[in-house]
Amino acid sequence: MNASPDSPDAFPTCAAAAPRAFFPIAAAAVLGLACASQGMPPGGPADSAPPALVRVVPESASVRTSPPSVQFLFNEVVSERPRGATSLEQLVVISPSDGPPSVAWERDRLVVRPRRGWRPNTAYTVTVLAGLSDLRGNASPRPFRTVFSTGAEIPAGTIRGVTFDWMGGRAAPGARIEATAGADTLLKWAIAADSVGRYTLGSLPAGTLLVRTWIDQNNNGIRDSREASDSAFLAVTDSVRHDFYSIVRDTLGARLTDVSITDSMTVTFKFDRGLQPAAPLEGASIRLLRARDSSEIRVASVLTRAAHDSAAIRRRAAVDDSVARADTTDAGRRRRATADSARRAFVSDSIARKQIADARTARDTTRREPPPVLGRAIPPVEFVVVTAEPIPEEVQLRLVAGDVQGIAGRRRSSDRLIVRRKEVPRDSAATKRPPSVHR
Repeated sequence: MNASPDSPDAFPTCAAAAPRAFFPIAAAAVLGLACASQGMPPGGPADSAPPALVRVVPESASVRTSPPSVQFLFNEVVSERPRGATSLEQLVVISPSDGPPSVAWERDRLVVRPRRGWRPNTAYTVTVLAGLSDLRGNASPRPFRTVFSTGAEIPAGTIRGVTFDWMGGRAAPGARIEATAGADTLLKWAIAADSVGRYTLGSLPAGTLLVRTWIDQNNNGIRDSREASDSAFLAVTDSVRHDFYSIVRDTLGARLTDVSITDSMTVTFKFDRGLQPAAPLEGASIRLLRARDSSEIRVASVLTRAAHDSAAIRRRAAVDDSVARADTTDAGRRRRATADSARRAFVSDSIARKQIADARTARDTTRREPPPVLGRAIPPVEFVVVTAEPIPEEVQLRLVAGDVQGIAGRRRSSDRLIVRRKEVPRDSAATKRPPSVHR
């Protein structure tokens, strides 16, 4: 019988399409899968967006308010285990505060309280640091922040700048910054640097503040003795700019660690910590002695490794240029012409690349801040001694570094024993395989 398009039998259901006779369960399962409806898979598209802040209580810039807590409400459920921290308490900063905060997780909101309550007539900044994630692990790349005051106003004092890892020669993302005023060292204004080392510590009262920063390697929010740090007294009236250069502060001076003989007139040595960049060995004494009788091998120069390598490159280039100019043969002239042509091509190519980069920058309307640049030389740790006479072979020597001053100002003397081993000439014939003998 033919069914009309309006009839229910025109598009049979799975039940109608199945034969009325009994068939095995496996066949029924296959038929059920075949009759499943086509469409989007359950759950919709994958969520790759981090949590977004919907509302914060109290609203930022509120005054004359003393809320029981600060609440951050998000557009989705957030994770109790944030990225880069072991707990939510490590991800929340109350500034100023006299201890770690109390943070309660309520699915799509964080409830933040100071453990000892809000102080009267005080401006507070409450920050949820970058790294808060949702249940799928999508972490926020930016912090969330609110500012309010229990008094009548919010002070305008601000300290901003960049925190650097001085020995590493780079910015220190996530470094901690704390400020205290006067004798009250319990109340601290605090913040953490962003992903490129920049920080802004705001809502500060006018006056002189002791500001400390440190690279929090174990992420516990506490400045430990072996962590790189820096500090400064800053007078705050409105806005102050200050960059910090964190380095491990130790009461001991620098000590020799590695000493090696590079060639017959060069010795390389290292210290276990950096020295003053401007004059690293000022007032120090570097001597090379024979260990048996303490007779001295004359030293021609002592340079940082970077300065020595730079001078060696310049000398090598000058020698190569002199040799090339002295070669007046046709082959020599062709080599000079080829080198000059390559040099001109390199300069032309560099100019063209810069023009292309400038054109792309002009078309790009997105505002991008350049990354922070280190404003100080990196404290040197490696040096090179060049002797005025050849270093004897198979003689035990002692390199003495006397009165070496470290970054912290402490002076220290140390020494290391070294031996220049006798160079055995290589027998080029020994490396050749003997001819095979066929009988």
